[in-house]
Amino acid sequence: MRKNIYTLFSMLLLLLLPVFSNQLKLTINLTANDKPKHPGEAIRFRMMQRADENGFIPMDGLVKAKAKIESMQTDDAGLWNWEWLGPGNIGGRIRAILIHPTSTSTIWIGGVAGGIFKSTNGGSSWSVVDDFMANLAITSIVMDPTNSSIMYASTGEGFGNSDGLPGAGIFKSTNGGITWAQLESTNNTIFRWVNRLEHHPDSSGVLYAAITAPNSVWKTNDGGNTWNSVLNTSTRATDVKINPNVPNRVLVGCLNDCYLSNDYGVSWTELTTGAANKLPSDPGRCEVTFCHATYAKCYISMDRNDTGGSDKGEIWWSTDSGVTWSRRSETHYLKRQGWYDNTIWVDPTNSNRIIVGGIDLWRSTDAGASLTKISDWVDYHNGGSANSAHADHHIIVNHPNYNGSTNKKVYFGNDGGIQMTNDVTTVSQNSGWINLAGTTLGITQFYGGAATPSGNLIVGGTQDNDKVHYTPAGGTGGWTQPHTGDGGFAAINWVNPLYVYGEYVYLSIRRSTNGGSSYVEKVSGLGDANSSTRALFIAPFVMDPLDYTRLIAGGSRIWETTDNAANWSEIKSNVGTYFSGGTLYYFRCSAIDIAKSNTNVIWVGYQNGRVGKTTNGGTSWTRVDENGVGLPNRYVTDIAINPTNYNQVFVTFSGFNGDNVWYTSDGATTWTEKTGTAPDDLPDLQVNTVRFHPQNSNWIYIGTDLGVFSSENKGTDWSLMMHYPDNEGPVNTEVAELFWQGDNYLIAATHGRGMFRAQVMVHIYVDGGASPGGDGTQANPYQTIREAFD
Repeated sequence: MRKNIYTLFSMLLLLLLPVFSNQLKLTINLTANDKPKHPGEAIRFRMMQRADENGFIPMDGLVKAKAKIESMQTDDAGLWNWEWLGPGNIGGRIRAILIHPTSTSTIWIGGVAGGIFKSTNGGSSWSVVDDFMANLAITSIVMDPTNSSIMYASTGEGFGNSDGLPGAGIFKSTNGGITWAQLESTNNTIFRWVNRLEHHPDSSGVLYAAITAPNSVWKTNDGGNTWNSVLNTSTRATDVKINPNVPNRVLVGCLNDCYLSNDYGVSWTELTTGAANKLPSDPGRCEVTFCHATYAKCYISMDRNDTGGSDKGEIWWSTDSGVTWSRRSETHYLKRQGWYDNTIWVDPTNSNRIIVGGIDLWRSTDAGASLTKISDWVDYHNGGSANSAHADHHIIVNHPNYNGSTNKKVYFGNDGGIQMTNDVTTVSQNSGWINLAGTTLGITQFYGGAATPSGNLIVGGTQDNDKVHYTPAGGTGGWTQPHTGDGGFAAINWVNPLYVYGEYVYLSIRRSTNGGSSYVEKVSGLGDANSSTRALFIAPFVMDPLDYTRLIAGGSRIWETTDNAANWSEIKSNVGTYFSGGTLYYFRCSAIDIAKSNTNVIWVGYQNGRVGKTTNGGTSWTRVDENGVGLPNRYVTDIAINPTNYNQVFVTFSGFNGDNVWYTSDGATTWTEKTGTAPDDLPDLQVNTVRFHPQNSNWIYIGTDLGVFSSENKGTDWSLMMHYPDNEGPVNTEVAELFWQGDNYLIAATHGRGMFRAQVMVHIYVDGGASPGGDGTQANPYQTIREAFD
């Protein structure tokens, strides 16, 4: 599209005076605080969204799709520069922190859905390092101790179970983290889930990798060119540590085992045998660490089940280099999530001072015999500032110059990003915490969002940060977060934006009557709400485009409210059941759309590929995916009805497949696959969301696991979004939902990079009497054609 503008502008500049006395219309035919998280459910939900009909997610799907993208055209169907909206102050899940050993103001962090970010000023501001890695779960970052230009990053989050989305092996940088390349030796199924890397403390290119499926530890002696399996573990390997003073000693923690080597990994001793002076045979996930100050001392944080079946934390130690072990304490610091969030740190100057982290953080000054709670996740972001640390801790790292007296800085990575304290010895639940998200750490993981037509309020539901709110006055660093927990889809009353709708998990619809400052659950009559067998973890709901009192929500059944969510009633029964893991589930709704041109027309899609519609507001329904129409039987990710013609509908499906986009022009009598025509066809890539342009129905936009694609001819050809030098937008990033702010702005809610907004205009307005700095809309035109051109 941009090339057409250039041609038109060049012609006009030759014909027209630079200043116009009348407005010129350039008609350009550019054809209550909940449980902090549900980590297991979130992982299963995201796997369900991306698996094909056989439940398979290819490890190399993203790598192959990116290679295809490099050859695609760059027409953009009216999209101009992307604007990053934030949030820069909310954060998202990170499992990796690396601080440069000498340039200590340089910090790298790895997001599980945001890639690698870097700060050169101690965390005051952050910038993206490598866009492609934005869509890979970064689990560990390490540096070569002899050459700080060489770094390694592992991908694939396999801590809790192998339902986690696979990574793409291990990446290496040879220029200080500026660019990264996949190690060819790890481009295979062995390295799908690399949970932890550990670099030898003084030997270049010697690393260990703790791996899930196959459960094992691998070692390289040549910087990752070749790898050898050194240990087969009975459960998933989640942690590996080298004794910094005696590097032949290596500890490995697993989901239910622990191993020790005293000869660089040549031979191993299983520690979790249940024998006297050894570790118990059922330890749960084990996180391990050695003590810098005392060579022979090491600790383990265990995720054990008590007699009631709930996870507790146990701290064990050895004072003789792992020969014998004893339990120091047991408490419930892991709270049923130790398989997911479990970390331990030892003060490098005082081996009796330790910190363990699960949902919250606990400190001990007597080698784990007693614990004091030092964080409270409920108070994270209370009042707009980090009064405490976020929930769900994954990594703790001290400052390289930590000495226990003049420097006591420690950094904490969790599901809210990164926080720090200047004094780890005195920090407490509600004091001494600094949130390093600031205004520029854009790693928030959105599921959905909504905006007022003016853009004065934008809301979105996120993973583990519930519903967050943007206003222009607050900017990228002023997003507010009234609650915590998980959030999903959203809607705003466009007449009275004090009425805002969001949800907690499993279709727990929440309503705000004060613009999002607080929410109240509104599920009266909504029979599927709060049921994991009857509603998806993130369940769809939409607002009627013409009647703001009406919303449609989907669980196992379809539900309607016509009184601002005060009461709900069923308008469609369930479509069947299935068993999984011995539990009876209902097939659950995954996508809904209401036709703007006739709001009696509603389309719904389900997790098993079923698609249905009603043309009478739900009195009767027709199934449209049967009778040999050829639609995939995969998870329906989204539905978009043409706002001016309700017979024209796009439906998108899950998986790294070549047939994820389908279109009907006749209300589902016939279907056409719309993944494009080579060479301008889509890569085999997960498609999450689809939207028509509200004014030009030939323009179609989809959000994928690698950014936004556009078509100017209803999917006959596709192109990659135009890249701009200073702002590439949500490139190589998982776009969870696309939604419109009025008719001119398309907003991309990403799962790992926050929100972006792009102006999408069919008509561009220029008025010589206008003030400079317009945006080309009729209400705010450009002053000159040159201004628009620039």
